[in-house]
Amino acid sequence: MSAAKSPVERGFAWLWRRPWFRRAFYNGIGIAFRGNRRWRMMNCGWVDPDSPSPAGSSDEAGGEGLYLRMVDGVSLEGRHLLEIGSGRGGGCLLLHERFRPARMVGLDYAGASVRWCRRQFAKQGIEFHSGSALATPFPNAGFDVVLCVELTHCIPDKPAFLAEMARLLKPGGTLLVGDFFYRREDATHALLKFRNALVTAPFAVKTEEDLTSGVLAAIRADASRREALISEGVPSPLRGLARYFGGSTESSTYQALESGRAVYLRFQLERRATS
Repeated sequence: MSAAKSPVERGFAWLWRRPWFRRAFYNGIGIAFRGNRRWRMMNCGWVDPDSPSPAGSSDEAGGEGLYLRMVDGVSLEGRHLLEIGSGRGGGCLLLHERFRPARMVGLDYAGASVRWCRRQFAKQGIEFHSGSALATPFPNAGFDVVLCVELTHCIPDKPAFLAEMARLLKPGGTLLVGDFFYRREDATHALLKFRNALVTAPFAVKTEEDLTSGVLAAIRADASRREALISEGVPSPLRGLARYFGGSTESSTYQALESGRAVYLRFQLERRATS
């Protein structure tokens, strides 16, 4: 059983449900870590649970592993690819270098992160734009693939989110969603609410994959590096809070996944052709 939340943690959780606070929070992260060029991935990560040491030389191999698992079996070369919630741009860079899409675009609502990404990755030819996932600044049917990694838990209105994703995709296009979902049906980010929204959305479910064990293994494998990042970039009075909400083994996400209160799923959804 996880420990009871402190008053500060309960207050932060209440604020986290407010879009204006999440935007300010991520802008603050962008400013606080603007000098850190090594931290490019903001996801929980994924590794093979049977081989929990991430392969490769990158410090962020677990984060890279999640992106590669997300796009497994999906053709990206020569396609128009959009990541919504692109954060610090590491996922866009990885996919651009590994799969050579015709166009690689990242969208994030934290302006500080977008400006950072533009400076860091301008030479790679990746586009970064600022905007909301519910009202993106792109035309209809402009993309073959849309990727959302740990974004949907920030969006209470699942039907509106899926409608906007459908607008962005060409008929037959692919929406990839990877996130943790709570089993409790009345939770803001309940799995049931997402599945119910899919029933009326113009998408066919091609794949639903449980990644929980690999995500938990990745968080454990990356715990020391995440602790170092927190110690380096977060003032000491706020470090406990950062650990609780920062994807470490002390985080609310890890505790929910480890206890079975939440599950981490990968969805591959196909945009149905309009009649």
